[in-house]
Amino acid sequence: MREIVVRNLTSTDWLKRDCVVTESMQQGDYTTKVLRRCTYRVESQTLLPSTEDSIAWARNLDPTPPRQVFVTKDLDPDTGGERVVYKVLGHFYVVWGRTVVCVGYRHILSMDIDAPDEPLSEMDG
Repeated sequence: MREIVVRNLTSTDWLKRDCVVTESMQQGDYTTKVLRRCTYRVESQTLLPSTEDSIAWARNLDPTPPRQVFVTKDLDPDTGGERVVYKVLGHFYVVWGRTVVCVGYRHILSMDIDAPDEPLSEMDG
């Protein structure tokens, strides 16, 4: 069995968007759940006198932290289940006419593998 759910949420003021795709798969005794989530948030907007000023403006930017990447893996020794999470955080800029918009983003890929309810018995030798 495989089930996919897609959600695309946008705030009423258009300053935040959250896109989520979840997928559940049953393979034998194991259940795998995959979550993909992309969140974008407008952090600032700067109106420039003219579009030619964008180059000078960009040179005087306060440095934003570079893209950050986090990877974690957890194993539950009691159940045999495991979880892997890959997360990327960062910023990018968009020039729209004379407005420069700073957008912060967070991308997450999470995979959970649930072991069977009853542990598999070891074969007797």
